[in-house]
Amino acid sequence: MSPLLIIAAIASIPLWIHHPQKTTVVLLDNGSTHNAVLVSSDTGDVLVDHPYSYTTLNAQNKNPDSLKKGDPQTIQERFFDELHVLPQKPDSLLFYFDAGTSSLSESSKNQLDTLLALIKKHEPAVIDIIGHSDRAGDAQLNDTLALQRAQSVKNYLVDHNITLSHLSVVSHGENDPLIFTKDGISEPKNRRVEVVVR
Repeated sequence: MSPLLIIAAIASIPLWIHHPQKTTVVLLDNGSTHNAVLVSSDTGDVLVDHPYSYTTLNAQNKNPDSLKKGDPQTIQERFFDELHVLPQKPDSLLFYFDAGTSSLSESSKNQLDTLLALIKKHEPAVIDIIGHSDRAGDAQLNDTLALQRAQSVKNYLVDHNITLSHLSVVSHGENDPLIFTKDGISEPKNRRVEVVVR
């Protein structure tokens, strides 16, 4: 849980001189897994375990406030400033390739406009392009082919004058399959490039 805590919870610490310092912990919805945050003081605990629920800790020698339930709109309004300093959640797309080539499959060609829109949403974007292959053929050649696939996506972005703050292009070859197969097996879903946009 600890790696997700920063993403899943926000802390609001008002600094008014005439009020003691307090901390509010809000659990955000990460859209995929169940998270929880235990807010503890010297005298008690409150488990914040539902999306958009929250508690406030007024002092270490007092119990945290009882759990309150919010909704996305209320949390967005109440913690607007804090939420807008959080990093945007990364987006990713998978592009598939014809066997033995660095040519996009027909279905993946249709996703190129979607990729440009995702990058525009994050501009200036940090982009990681990761090439993969299936296990048909020689492993070293597959590593080279996976890199060529990643380079083809990079070239598409360069041709479209994308504003980037960072771009990395790597090959995982046949070492990180979506679908595990024995050596020598051709698997379309493993012939892919993953593009992660932050």
